[in-house]
Order: sequence, then structure tokens, then C-alpha cells
Amino acid sequence: MGYTMASASLNTAKRLVFRNVYFRSSAVKIALNHLHFRSGDPDAAAKWYCDNFGAAITSERPLSTTKSIQLELNGEHMMTISGCAEGEDPIAGTTEPRYGLDHFGFETDDLIQLCDGLKKNDVKFNCEPWTMPSGTMVAFVVAPDEVSVELIQRPTE
Repeated sequence: MGYTMASASLNTAKRLVFRNVYFRSSAVKIALNHLHFRSGDPDAAAKWYCDNFGAAITSERPLSTTKSIQLELNGEHMMTISGCAEGEDPIAGTTEPRYGLDHFGFETDDLIQLCDGLKKNDVKFNCEPWTMPSGTMVAFVVAPDEVSVELIQRPTE
């Protein structure tokens, strides 16, 4: 491994817990960003989490040819739920023991440095870093069991 973990600290402005990861001589901040669930009926799925766990819908927005619904629980972001976009053919979920989920994301303050460190560790990328029209930078890597992990850097204000 080309990195070591340092102790976590609380970033009160964003309420994110960051952990420093050291690639050789420099640190990159990393925090869990989100879990993304794909649903055949995202409205019904969001309603179920609201009705059963007290989640609240904080936003809905277009996502490709479907939509994305953001949910929070106790004032904290809980998950994103989206439908099936045109051209996609998702595999149905199951309650049977299995591996994987659509993807989860880590937020960082330096996506390029993080990606460089991951490449040095021979991590496979299924989407190289790119910048969205909003200024947010994203990349996707492949974790064990073919789990897709999004890496995200929000624009600074």
C-alpha cells in the first residue's frame, strides 16, 4: 500500500468527518459523500424511506433521462435515489445474500491528487476525472466485487 491513515477530524462547517490519507509525503482529505440507490419507482422508494424511517426529501433534480431524489435523516444527507435512465438495463435487487450496490461516493478536497495516489496503487478507473457543468469534479473507480465508487470534489466558494 502506498498510503497510511491519520486520525479523523470534524469539519463543522459541512458537518463532514474527514480522514487524512497520506500518499507518500502529502495528505488528501477524504469523507463519505453519499450512497446512491437505483429504483424502478424512485418516488415510491423515497416515500417508503420517509414513511418508515422519518426521512425527508430535500431535493429532486433531473439526472440523464431519469431523476434523482435526495433524502436526509435527522438533518444529515442519507441517500440519493434515482430511476433507470434510457439505455440502462439494471439487474433487479434481491434480499438474498449478494455482493455490490450501484455506487457510493467519497468527497475529497483534491480529486486530482487523490486519483494520482490511487493510480500509483493500481486502482482501476471506470471513469477518469472530469468536470461537470456545475464545476464539480468526479471520477469513478472499481472496488472489490465490482463495486463502483464515485470520487467527488465540490467547487470551492
